[in-house]
Amino acid sequence: MLKIASGAVFALTMTTAAVAQDTVTWQDDIQGWSVAIDRTIDNSCFIISGFEDDLFLRFQFNATQQNVQLIVASVHWDSVETGGDYDVEVAFGGLDAWTGVAKGHRWNEILPSLVLSVPIEDQQASHFMTEFTATETVSISHDGSEIATLALSGADEAIASMLDCQAAMSKVNDAKRSGDDPFAPKPDPI
Repeated sequence: MLKIASGAVFALTMTTAAVAQDTVTWQDDIQGWSVAIDRTIDNSCFIISGFEDDLFLRFQFNATQQNVQLIVASVHWDSVETGGDYDVEVAFGGLDAWTGVAKGHRWNEILPSLVLSVPIEDQQASHFMTEFTATETVSISHDGSEIATLALSGADEAIASMLDCQAAMSKVNDAKRSGDDPFAPKPDPI
């Protein structure tokens, strides 16, 4: 499927100045994907892209919940209720589908979306990410009906950039937690 301009994606996901300050671009336009930092979830990094039929896909770390999240959204899903539970299946290419309960959410109070969280424990998040980067498409279904089939071209490069972003943000977060002064002179190692 053809991807729409990443600028339009950010226009829909950052509608106010306050929200824009909470999201910072790390790298833009990696084959139609953008990598950014979400300051509202402990400087967690994410990738995002827009697709035909006003569909959007965001994949992110969520440092506050210790998981990764696949978020699919559409301006046409008016009946999605914030906090509602939605049984979903996510199939990468021809691989076995992941099943779970996605939470309904509205980005910036306007963009209906489904958020599927995959825990870090037992390597689940790692396996999910590996399948995400190793396949060309993802199909998402709800109650047995397909709601999105999206091309993942360029996602492997975008995920690699997201991992670099997350490693840098983890260092920033660790420095904040340790109370280190980033402006203090470094000790002489000799």
